[in-house]
Amino acid sequence: MIPAAIHSTTERKALLRFLGKLGQAELNAGNAVPLVERDLAAIAKANGEPGLQVFVLPTVLFLKWESGDEFQVDMAHGAYRVAPLRFDQIEEVLTIARSARKGELTPTEGLVQLEAMWRTPHFYGDLGYICGYLLATIGVALMLRPSMNGLLITGVLSLICALVLVAARRRPSWSAVLPVVVAFFLSSAVAFGYRHGLKEPALTLLIPPLITFLPGMMLTVSVIELAYNSIVSGASRMVAGFTRLVLLAFGLIGGFKALNSDAGPSSIEVGTRLAAYWPWVGVVLFTLGLHIYQSSKRRSFGWMLLTAAMAYIGQTFSGLFIQGASTAFFGAALMTITALVIEFRFKGPPAIVTFLPGFWLLAPGSFGLMSITSMAAGHDAGGNIFTLLFSLTGIATGCLIGTFAYSALLHPRTAMWWRMQDP
Repeated sequence: MIPAAIHSTTERKALLRFLGKLGQAELNAGNAVPLVERDLAAIAKANGEPGLQVFVLPTVLFLKWESGDEFQVDMAHGAYRVAPLRFDQIEEVLTIARSARKGELTPTEGLVQLEAMWRTPHFYGDLGYICGYLLATIGVALMLRPSMNGLLITGVLSLICALVLVAARRRPSWSAVLPVVVAFFLSSAVAFGYRHGLKEPALTLLIPPLITFLPGMMLTVSVIELAYNSIVSGASRMVAGFTRLVLLAFGLIGGFKALNSDAGPSSIEVGTRLAAYWPWVGVVLFTLGLHIYQSSKRRSFGWMLLTAAMAYIGQTFSGLFIQGASTAFFGAALMTITALVIEFRFKGPPAIVTFLPGFWLLAPGSFGLMSITSMAAGHDAGGNIFTLLFSLTGIATGCLIGTFAYSALLHPRTAMWWRMQDP
């Protein structure tokens, strides 16, 4: 049922306030700017205000209502002024947006649900937060196939990082310096190990514990926004993502230099590495850990695992025929199609919830950290930056092509053979 057109000033103010709060929450959920603008415009139309103009940036959004000689402009702070969202909160935000687009939710009801969403506690508490982070990082480590000794060291570093993150959750002012500080102390610990005979690739040990700081999703969304011609938002996100990588690289190199150590051995003997099947176990552990760490809803875990597996399958099997960063394109396309089918055909969680784990598996953030660290050390700067950008473009293009393929071939509104299966 679509609500009647809004006539009173009070109702219009409630609508504008709801749209501002919802847009802010969607930006925190990691949604691309064009999709946020689409949602807000559709909700305004469903509430009898088709002429409402929406302009969104990653850090601010503007809403303009105009009728005859009357007009009103509202502004809301964007994603970087409030706390980041967990997976359960992301799902709740996008469910609210979907209901509001259909006219099933009034602005007042939407505001109440958004306020309740912000107050929702972590389902597993601090202990679950730590254990989930530890599982997720061990899963990433297994995909990198270190030795057993390297896996143990990674687990210890991850536990330290998780404890620091739990403390930082209650001190938001730490967020600005936390990436540098954590990277510095972890790299110092690894450099100290090299002084006592440790032989493991440095970044193989350090990337899994630092996974929460890697801006893979931010960098990929920036490329998607640029593809949609949202130049300002795409460029600003990309700069923010590269800044995060530079801060991490600064902390890592600073830790090694403080102990007069280089970046450690670049490889280990093949015979000491874990068997080739362990990365598949890593996918399961990573998804389970992320499910607990990010407090996603229980029904979401199976769908998250399926999408993550499809991303890893696409990237792994395409690697049998082609080499380099372009393999991420196939993983991104396959995971996007899978996530959209889950949402629209099987009424599962919103697509962004199920394919967020896939972004970490495709590793634009971790690869970017390797590239930035190498460039800071003066190793093949031009080649590293080109490969990083090619990887990001491949992931973003894979997401766009996957969305197009789903819309053209599989969406129930367009695919007759698909729609005929409805009861």
